[in-house]
Amino acid sequence: MEKRIFARPASGLIRTVSAWDALIYNVIFMAPTAIFVYGFFALILFPGVDLPTTALISIPLAVIVGLFYALYSASMPRSGGDYIWVSRVLHPVLGFMNNVVLFLILLSIAGSYMPWFTQWGITPILQYYGETNTAALVSSNEFTFAWAVIYWLICAAIISRGAKAAHYAFWIFFVLIVLGVGAYIGTLLTTNPTHFAASFDASSGMKYNEAIQKAESAGLPSGFLTSATLLGVAFTYLNFIGFNASVYYAGEIKEVRRSQFVAIIGSIIVFGLITWLLYEATYVGMGSQFLGAMAYLAATGDSSYTLSFPPLLHVLFQYAAGTPTAFSLAAFAFSMMALSSSLTYIFIGVRFIFAWSFDRVVPTALAKIDRRHNSPYMALLAVTIVAIILQALWSFTPLLGYFAYAVFGYMIMQSIVAISGIVFPWRRKDIFDISPSVTKSKLGPVPVISILGVLTLLISIWLGYASISPAFVGTLNPSIVAFTLGLFIIGIVIYAISSMYHRSKGIPLELSFKELPPE
Repeated sequence: MEKRIFARPASGLIRTVSAWDALIYNVIFMAPTAIFVYGFFALILFPGVDLPTTALISIPLAVIVGLFYALYSASMPRSGGDYIWVSRVLHPVLGFMNNVVLFLILLSIAGSYMPWFTQWGITPILQYYGETNTAALVSSNEFTFAWAVIYWLICAAIISRGAKAAHYAFWIFFVLIVLGVGAYIGTLLTTNPTHFAASFDASSGMKYNEAIQKAESAGLPSGFLTSATLLGVAFTYLNFIGFNASVYYAGEIKEVRRSQFVAIIGSIIVFGLITWLLYEATYVGMGSQFLGAMAYLAATGDSSYTLSFPPLLHVLFQYAAGTPTAFSLAAFAFSMMALSSSLTYIFIGVRFIFAWSFDRVVPTALAKIDRRHNSPYMALLAVTIVAIILQALWSFTPLLGYFAYAVFGYMIMQSIVAISGIVFPWRRKDIFDISPSVTKSKLGPVPVISILGVLTLLISIWLGYASISPAFVGTLNPSIVAFTLGLFIIGIVIYAISSMYHRSKGIPLELSFKELPPE
């Protein structure tokens, strides 16, 4: 019997996804209305930060990394993305190790988004309409877990219908999010801090000007600080992570070499503008100093902060909304972000396992395709089970709190990808020489992809350092650092076991990585 290097002669995946589908996928992956929470976090971390400016500065930084990923994907447009690149250019164990870490990080984030949906999305709406008992039920861990299990099964049903069906869902979610974003921005741009203050004073139990005075007397800067804004850029840029997500299912994108540039660069611009507009409208309608004051008082536990909820931007919006409908749309948009982003993580996790299985690193049964919908149904089953397990850990144990340094792990992973891109033109000259002309372009004697790889490496090192600096996480926790690094060991161990097994069968696993997997 012939021994196959790959799971089968062809992947079985069909290119049904357009450039615009992939662009919307990337935007959803980045979780646009998550900045309602991240803005609050940034104001705590960097008193005096100018949030709209951090969004504008983050866009060109993301474009640099985005161009690097687009060029790399144009050369090796396969599902698995940088798993394929790193495993073929550096070493298969590094590519697999990286991808396992990303897989675990994404599913842990998906688990955290379920409480965001129930506790910070649906609960504020219920409280706004006086449904306090229902709000208490919905915000409980038990309800959140039960809902999460139901939703993971819904995600599995959607994804099982194929990539095109999943992207119909992404478009529906995107429209719902845009409606809420439009209500939020439109309302705030047509009001002012004086109107907001009057509503806040009348309904919140706190006083607008007193909150500012209290925070400033406790140490809040009285205006924007350049130093805080520059530090804040690192934090805001982290919100952009995911603009390159489409590279991980490149085997299903039509005209993929062109489409990746549209999807990646386009999503950066769309997400960047949404982020800037949301921050700018919030400053215009609520007042920047008030927002900083509320974050400062809440973070320091000041007794003058008496609201029953954190000063999340979309929850504070209820005091600016001219109608209940506007507030409900904004809070609902936040809820839809939590659900839709989680769906993108499950979708991409399936493609990870499919790619590993196709290379025989994990059992080839996981690469089975439903021929009717061209969906990797065994990989989908595996991801759904893992998602439910991680959700239980998130809901009922402190284990997933150890993912606090997930960004640090992500930047280690991205640094390895950058290094592989730097050496790619020389280490895998056979693949580089048959790549599209855009990938082979040079600046003088140096390939552009290598230059972008160097810049991506520098950005990754900076963000990795920033993500565990005292400004972000306070005192560094050695046990969480060890946990984060331990995630990489999981991939190494799995690969080593698989390699020994296949070698015992007479077909070394490493043979799969001498060439690109078939389309």
